[in-house]
Amino acid sequence: MSDNKQEKFFIDIQDINNILFLENYTCKILKNNNAYGTGFFLKISFNNDLLPVLITNYHILNENDIDNGKIINIMINTEVKKIKIDNLRIKYTNSERDITLIEIRPNKDKIYNFIEINEFGKIIRNEINIKYKTNEEGIEDIFGEKFVENNKNSIELIINGNKNDLINKYKLRKGENNIKIIIKNKIINLEYMFYNCKLLKDIEELKYLDTKDIKNFSFMFFGCSSLSDIKGLQDWNVSNGNDFSCMFAGCSSLTDIKELQDWNVSNGNNFSCMFFICSSLTDIKGLQNWNVSNGYDFSCMFSGCSLLSDIKGLQKWNVSNGNNFSDMFRECSSLSDIKALQNWNVSNGNNFSNMFFGCSSLSDIKNLKNWNLSDSEYKGMI
Repeated sequence: MSDNKQEKFFIDIQDINNILFLENYTCKILKNNNAYGTGFFLKISFNNDLLPVLITNYHILNENDIDNGKIINIMINTEVKKIKIDNLRIKYTNSERDITLIEIRPNKDKIYNFIEINEFGKIIRNEINIKYKTNEEGIEDIFGEKFVENNKNSIELIINGNKNDLINKYKLRKGENNIKIIIKNKIINLEYMFYNCKLLKDIEELKYLDTKDIKNFSFMFFGCSSLSDIKGLQDWNVSNGNDFSCMFAGCSSLTDIKELQDWNVSNGNNFSCMFFICSSLTDIKGLQNWNVSNGYDFSCMFSGCSLLSDIKGLQKWNVSNGNNFSDMFRECSSLSDIKALQNWNVSNGNNFSNMFFGCSSLSDIKNLKNWNLSDSEYKGMI
């Protein structure tokens, strides 16, 4: 574990204090002088794997206590277990921070449970709470039907304390509904998860969703017209994602996407309609460091973003593998300057139709004169 990763980890786990005393997540570390201290069990991300560790204070365990071959006695509830310190991949001590962190081997009887921590130091939970606010009584979607079909054996849903059948639509009460999503089995993709959930607003607890193995994010928030804040997505690991098509399409209340600035989308190949008709979106600087070099479909990506006037965030994009740019900025009626795109390598592009159609504030596309296009392709862009 590098020093930087250690530093970030120990800063970010301070919010764990409220669950330190959950049963079987904690233990007493017994010392030879009849003294003891408290430790707790985590699984942390290390080299793309979740490793089990024991964390405690330096004054409880230090270098002298964790030499290879030594035995640590711990008590969980009333049962004493022995842990042998041997051939560890993670062994960290810091006297100034009063912290010791060591890898432990899971025992066969699974007497202890692990709190899982992702690579950003955030707790991975199998329970997510969202608030769904409605002004009208009636039937409302909580999840998209396709998402339910793909994951109906992986999720349990509780609304205001009552279990609900995932396959059916739900009758929500007026005002605020408390919805608990319990993840029973691994979710394989997030396609259509909140499809057309028009009244969904608060998604902050989605920060606990483990997304490292998800490949398909398409249509995830399609039609979530009340969603104005995507805080909760900022630390998502989307590095295995390849399909981001229509992910935020129709999120007409979304004004900026700064929460996406650290996303690793290097495996993404389909970005079509990702922000389609995000009609309040004015700031896309959050995309400036995206690696879209594997992207081939950018069609309609920002189509209908009628308030978007600044696209400098796209200046450094490597779109050299892109072949479909059709309708990419269609109906971006506030867009007047496209100099940010002048150095794009679009040599593999084969569809530029209507790329800037309906961009009524754009007087010309002369800034794209370096693009290697035929006359028909050039004219077809507008």
